[in-house]
Amino acid sequence: MIESRNQNPATVDSSAWTGDSGGATDATVREAVAILDSRESLQKAIDDLTLAGFQRHELSLLANDETIRERLGSVPADVGNLAHDPDAPRQAYISPEDIGSGQGAAVGFPAYVGAIIATGAVLATGGTALAAAAAAAAAGVGSGAAGSFLSQWITDKRNEPMLQHLDKGGILLWVNVGDAARERIALEILNRHAVQPAEVHDVRQTGSA
Repeated sequence: MIESRNQNPATVDSSAWTGDSGGATDATVREAVAILDSRESLQKAIDDLTLAGFQRHELSLLANDETIRERLGSVPADVGNLAHDPDAPRQAYISPEDIGSGQGAAVGFPAYVGAIIATGAVLATGGTALAAAAAAAAAGVGSGAAGSFLSQWITDKRNEPMLQHLDKGGILLWVNVGDAARERIALEILNRHAVQPAEVHDVRQTGSA
């Protein structure tokens, strides 16, 4: 779990979960992670991070309970237990603007999938929405109907994990920080909105040896 606030946040070694020694041959990603106590707090934190120059693909959230159970075998009672677990399944952040209309959803959905791929996260449905969209297109369904379907699906998938995790301590938000300057900015923003002080860690990059 995330510990007490200080000016030099703890760096957690993810090898405690993976058993890796953290050798120089492993490609790693440095992240900040925080727990938010509401969807409103999450949105404010992401708005501030975006204004500070962080890109959408640098942000990720914990996937829903079903995906966690499939990946890890069980769902922890406290989301804080997954904050530094490199195997915790994630999903990309979807902004309210992305699902504001059928047209926005139709345009935003490919970007959403691209963000998932870029962060090495998993699609909670196992790709069923993609298959359904492809089938609709093949059947000649208009873009308006497809957009409406995608809009509702994205809305449900956006809200589902957050509602589930609020009952387990809050919403986990990971931010790819890259360097020391961006790390300081991310921590300052996260600590402004999080219920507990943010921490940083280095995790093995997806696909690294």
